[in-house]
Amino acid sequence: MKLRTVAVSLLSLSLLAACGGGQSPPSGTETDFGRLQVLSPNKQDTIRTRLKVNVVFVGYRQPPPGQVQTPQEVNVRDFQDTLPQSYQAINRAPSAYGNTEYTGNAFDYDYNYVFADQKFEDDFFAFLTSKGTEKPLTVYQKYFNCQFVVVKDPQTGKDVEQPDDTCTTPSPLITRPVTGNYEIDAQDTENWLADNGSRVGVKSGEYTVYLINWYSRPDFKFHSYTRANAADSDTGTKFGARASRRMIAWGGSVRQGQAPQRVWFYDLSANPDYWTDAWDVTHADSTGDGTADYRMPPIWEYGTRKASTAYGRKVSVDLALVTRYTALNLLFTPSPLYRAALTPPQMPEDIRLDMHVEQGAGAADPAKLLNAPLVQDRVSVLRPFAKFSNTVKQTPLNGDLADVYRCFFTVFEDACSPEYADYSGERLFQYTVKELRDSYKTAPAGQYLLPIYAFNDNTDSQGGLLGIAYDDGQTGTQSFVYGFLTPSLINPYGYGFTDTLVHETGHHLSLSHPHDGYDSEQDLSYGPSGRFRFVDVGDESGTVMSYNDLSRTFGQFNLDSQYRYLSAAYLNNTNAILELTRRAGKAAPVTAAAQGADALFVQAQSQYNAMSYLEAARLSHQGYRQVLDAAIAAGVDVQAYKWYENLTGLSTQAVRRQARISHDLLPKPGAWIFPEETPKQRALRLAP
Repeated sequence: MKLRTVAVSLLSLSLLAACGGGQSPPSGTETDFGRLQVLSPNKQDTIRTRLKVNVVFVGYRQPPPGQVQTPQEVNVRDFQDTLPQSYQAINRAPSAYGNTEYTGNAFDYDYNYVFADQKFEDDFFAFLTSKGTEKPLTVYQKYFNCQFVVVKDPQTGKDVEQPDDTCTTPSPLITRPVTGNYEIDAQDTENWLADNGSRVGVKSGEYTVYLINWYSRPDFKFHSYTRANAADSDTGTKFGARASRRMIAWGGSVRQGQAPQRVWFYDLSANPDYWTDAWDVTHADSTGDGTADYRMPPIWEYGTRKASTAYGRKVSVDLALVTRYTALNLLFTPSPLYRAALTPPQMPEDIRLDMHVEQGAGAADPAKLLNAPLVQDRVSVLRPFAKFSNTVKQTPLNGDLADVYRCFFTVFEDACSPEYADYSGERLFQYTVKELRDSYKTAPAGQYLLPIYAFNDNTDSQGGLLGIAYDDGQTGTQSFVYGFLTPSLINPYGYGFTDTLVHETGHHLSLSHPHDGYDSEQDLSYGPSGRFRFVDVGDESGTVMSYNDLSRTFGQFNLDSQYRYLSAAYLNNTNAILELTRRAGKAAPVTAAAQGADALFVQAQSQYNAMSYLEAARLSHQGYRQVLDAAIAAGVDVQAYKWYENLTGLSTQAVRRQARISHDLLPKPGAWIFPEETPKQRALRLAP
């Protein structure tokens, strides 16, 4: 008995020893700076979080148990089969030049599917009825009713098709014509859904897609959504009044003084929109790129037996596609175009918008077309911990500058730089690089110059491009912002510089369009063409990054994304600085700062998981600054990356082996740089 007791005691002691004396091993990682919980020198880390996404069906019905699903019914299984489990964001342009470059942001999705109850639906559709105003049918709604007519081309004498808005009998290809246009304010609708989310179990601030179907109800009205008073900041042109801006979706707005709302609604019972070519049920290829385009018809066309693009479609599958490829990938958790860090590992704290107005002789007064303080005010929210300033320098658009400007809009046969991959833009790029290098010679130490060129031409020298955010042509690092105006772009089209430069500077500071992006599970880049034509509906959201000119500022989805990118950038650049410090043999004097910063990053990740993204970025910035300041004080050489000092003048062959640059918006495997706009997108933007 005694021997057995001793044996048991010895066994217990050995087990305790194996388990560390009954205590859990210390968390974190042992480093030259002590044990750290979050920071890890030289590690490219990823902030991975579980993200709840609500999918709320309003007006849709599920098939009864045991029954066959009809084309207008919703089966959650279609969503489960389509939606991704996770997402990992990449820096899209840098990734197109080589290996995939991750931002350090990853998401594991938790989906919550909700079918709204009858009371919620009754109240919501009563709200729409109370807020709308009956208006005449737009020309594009008439196009849906009539489709196309064959006419003689006056130039060639050949038969050609053109949209028809004068028919007295609806097209035989459609199931039902649009007979009304009840216009409802899109932001009022978004706000109502956000304010009433708790009634369907949605917590305030959660990402939520509302999928709406009014059509099945007796109180249905043919309707569309508007932002009727949306106007250009410089010219006052009301883009919101244009027929081409009637919508089926909206969301992502910022409500000043209120907690973030993260709502986007999509209504297939609305009148078919012009923006996604939903009105055209005749042609497989609506963009003219030779590839059949997948787009969503209005709800009443699902189940048709007619020979239209809606034949054989089920709304449940299409709603799942929109949720994945628009709401998730392009709005809620998108990948940025450029690095948010700008100049890793020493990220800028002082940013000057270095504006150059290149004024054509006799061109419109630039003072009426560019509000530099307003540009600064609007873009500063994307770098909330940096000091912003701006300078404006006006020079004549003549001489060498006029030559390189004209080269930018040449076709290949008239290329100014045929030996370069960027055969049209290379001379302008080199010209502005030289000016940027000269500007840095007199800039205060540590100031980041964000070079913006506004070309105010006195002739219609190009077809309508408003702007572009250039990269360096070698590493995918952001370089210049170029804006363009011509007499026709000002009048009749109604554009000034301010909104365009806010949009393009948004690109420079990282942001992508809401109509093109990347699917990480499929490693796929895509835009609104081919089987993803429908994703142009991402433009129907509250952001200046859209092309529909209905927003002047960055939306909630933009701000969330940017603050997440910054949180990860501060974390990973802190890791890089710690490694520089370790290699310099300066760990000891920086250890206290590293420990304090590590505690801040622990708090930051807690805020990040709670979706308090601005606070997460603030804490991350504070931790980053502690380490950076201590490292510099200890004599560590921490250099900001300066792309303009690292150009090698690569020739055509060298560059073409590296960059994946597309001239269309068709889907492609891997990371690709898409064009700023295609002829189809320009036609949409300039449409009345």
